[in-house]
Amino acid sequence: MKTYLTGCLLLICCLSNAQPSVKKIIREDGKVNIHVFFIRDNDTININLYEQFEKELRDHEKLQLIECLLKFQGDTTRHVGMVHPVYYEPNARSLRFSPKSTFTTLEIKALRFIDKIAYGRGTEDYSPAPVLYDTLENIEINNCPKKVKIVFDSYRKWFEQCIKDGKIPKYYPFNDGRYVWLYGRKSYYSKDGTRLIKKRVFFQKRK
Repeated sequence: MKTYLTGCLLLICCLSNAQPSVKKIIREDGKVNIHVFFIRDNDTININLYEQFEKELRDHEKLQLIECLLKFQGDTTRHVGMVHPVYYEPNARSLRFSPKSTFTTLEIKALRFIDKIAYGRGTEDYSPAPVLYDTLENIEINNCPKKVKIVFDSYRKWFEQCIKDGKIPKYYPFNDGRYVWLYGRKSYYSKDGTRLIKKRVFFQKRK
């Protein structure tokens, strides 16, 4: 199945004359960063967590980038970035919470890039900080590789379904289970793609 899925993406890439690129950059202090971009007909589209895409990517192009990012599973190298929440709006929302985690890893950062690529502006609500949370034990799990692996496996399963369907669904599934993004919002859409008109609902920590 994995070979088949990879073959599908390679065929799409060849037909569209496009090239996804994800580069791991290692600093002198041993921490790392990721440079994510997409080359289409000699035009480079940079992917930044803090800004909107310069140009729109098609779903099959997004999936090519996501496949590259999934290769970082198990990479627990500490990322150079902080774990503070990220918002576009300069208002009080940015002070809503402060993660206890003092670091994030490359594999967790890769998951946030996947969110950004797949869901765009929704990322600021779905995964507002690079911190994963166990809703059963009420703890942040950035330093628990076995639990992060479970989250990563769920992203991989989602990716494989996207390939089968030939598109990325509007429904965001990663804040519905035991392991979620810290204060991440539930999906704006239902599983059938219907827009949900309701108040902003975030998972609630147990006291």
